[in-house]
Amino acid sequence: MKNMVWWIVFVLLAGLVSAESIFLSDYMGEGETKVYETNDGVYVISLLSVSDSQGKAVFRLNDEMSKGIKKGDSYVFKGGSEIVVKDLVINDAQDTNDEAYYYFYGTGEGVLELKNVSNYVLENNLCNFDGQCLNESKENCCYDCGCGEDEKCVNNKCVEAEGEKEETEEKAEEPVEEKKEEVEEEEVKKASKEKKAAYAMAGVILILVLVVIWFVLRKKRKIF
Repeated sequence: MKNMVWWIVFVLLAGLVSAESIFLSDYMGEGETKVYETNDGVYVISLLSVSDSQGKAVFRLNDEMSKGIKKGDSYVFKGGSEIVVKDLVINDAQDTNDEAYYYFYGTGEGVLELKNVSNYVLENNLCNFDGQCLNESKENCCYDCGCGEDEKCVNNKCVEAEGEKEETEEKAEEPVEEKKEEVEEEEVKKASKEKKAAYAMAGVILILVLVVIWFVLRKKRKIF
């Protein structure tokens, strides 16, 4: 018990040092999966089994499985994340799953780069979250496998993004029309500038001609 208290104190202090780490206390039934979100992604934890005879629980963190953990013991996963089993509840009823109460400390390492994983995905085991898409199809696991270029993830299924494709095509056409209008406008502005420049030049020439005529007339008057 004393070691457990020291471990909790250590984890809390580590959590203060690293903003990305998480520490929590929770429970789940045998066969259940839960998702814990962080700023960088998620931890997916499953309680795979609870052994009645040995009094051990086996967890899976993302795609890594733990050994059997007894009450009061812990298991450290890759990246340093750790699960401590607080208590195990063995239910005699056949229709009630055994339960495990635990502490979980996530170091911030090894998170899955996922967001908003739905309960439907978890309850129906659509994704393995192994990063390799083993024994699952792309259509039924958008989070794990992703979708094609012309597809989008809807209710965790890959569907053709026809609406988005049409919208993309419309958006692609709009700039062409806008560009054509811009070119025409630039041409009008250019023609207008050239016209103004021509008028200005004609005005300058006219003034010079008038000045020359004025000097010629003045010179003739002096002669006569």
